[in-house]
Formats: sequence, C-alpha cells, structure tokens
Amino acid sequence: MNMIQSIKVHNSEMEYIKFGDWKKIFVIIPGLSLKSVLLSEEAIIASFSEFTDNFTVYLFDRIKDIPENYSVYDMAEDTYNAMINVWIKSCNIFGASQWWMIAQCMAIKHPNFIEKMILWSTTCKMESNALKIISKRIELTKLGNISELNKNFITDVYCKETIKKYWDIILQSNTNISDDELQRFIKLASTIYNFDIEKDLSNIKCKTLVIWSNNDLIFWWESSKNLAKILNCKLYLYKSYGHAVYDEAPDFRDRILIFLHS
Repeated sequence: MNMIQSIKVHNSEMEYIKFGDWKKIFVIIPGLSLKSVLLSEEAIIASFSEFTDNFTVYLFDRIKDIPENYSVYDMAEDTYNAMINVWIKSCNIFGASQWWMIAQCMAIKHPNFIEKMILWSTTCKMESNALKIISKRIELTKLGNISELNKNFITDVYCKETIKKYWDIILQSNTNISDDELQRFIKLASTIYNFDIEKDLSNIKCKTLVIWSNNDLIFWWESSKNLAKILNCKLYLYKSYGHAVYDEAPDFRDRILIFLHS
C-alpha cells in the first residue's frame, strides 16, 4: 500500500509518510543516501510500528527540486515549512547523521517547535575526517563509479560484523541509480561544507539525547562529547557498532521510547 504523500514547499514539493493517529508527534529525518528512504516505506513503518501506540509518526524526505548552492539551513527551513503545512505545531524529532544537522538548525531558529530531540551519529560542525569521506563520495559520484561508491558507503557506515553478514544485501539496495539521483546526491552532500553552528547551540532549549558508537568512522567521539557538553544533556555510548548504529543496535527503538517517555 502506497502511503507516500506530498506537500508543496515554496517552488517545489516534499514527499513524506505518516502513520499512527495521536496528538503527540514523532518526526524522523533520515540521513544522506543515494536513494530516497521512502522507497522502503513498508520497512520503515514496520520498524517503527510500536511508536504508533503513543505517537503519530512522520518521515520527511528532501524537496524534489534541489537548487544550486542549497545549504543545511535551507533544508531545515524547508523541512520546518513542510511540517507547518501539514499542521504540525510541535514535535519530537529523531535525526541521524547529516539530517540531524537539519534538526539542530530547526531547534536553533524555532526553539519552541521541538519538544525532545534524539541525535545519533552526528556533529555540530564539520571536521577534517568527515569532510574527507564526503568529498570522496562526491568525487566517485561525479566519476560515475557507482560500484566503488556503494562499497565506500558500506565500509564507512557499518561495523565489520554487519558487513560480514549483510554485504550482498546492502550492496544490492543501491543498484540502478539514475543520473538524476546522482546529481541530487552531489547537491545534498555538498551542503555539509563549511557547516558550523557550534556557537549557536546554546539557543537549543529542548531536552536532548546524544548517541554515539565507538566504531563510527565518520564523526569521532569528540564531536558527540562536545555536543552533549554544550547542550548539557545525556550522552549514551554504544561499544560495538558503526556510524549506522541506528540500523545496527537492536535496542535503538526501545532507547528512543524510554527517552521520549521520560
């Protein structure tokens, strides 16, 4: 059953899915990927089905038409406007990797909009290691080396145990990538350059949980430690997963729900 809906945002549109029927709102903002996560809508709904006992769940994609020189700040405002347009007045938000950068910007500019925020595998400013990895992905995309790009994605974001078990499955999930998807990825990936909102983090007022894994190869320990220190919030450390700890840790949904109900 296709549950994908679309909302107009300025001169473009943004697709989203919605499931559950409660006053409390839980919003998912996905990380950077080659293909839209909405292509896996059934898996997403199944994964977060237990949230519908207490929340209406939304997942918002990016706008369809990405302009040149698009920024994380632009993405944040477009996502905020999409939420307002579907009558969300306040929400709890879960963002991973690049897309938590959106949540940060949203919480800074609209401090009363977000009630609670869960931050997984992310940072408030780009550092040399992450820039090197993203730049490599952009380079491979421009060269059209999709095979190497897919392998690069897998080895960067998953721990060794996950790669050993699911290499073929994960590799096949990013096949048949169109030229439009490649160009879209380049524009979205390029938004991370010069991203630095550390000085504005004190404007974030919502209750926050920061989560990191010690095998994260993109954002290092100091990034999450610094986030938690500035936000004066709890920092939880996983010891055996990679950057995609939100895909790998079997208890991640339970951990989110405990925090939301605390």
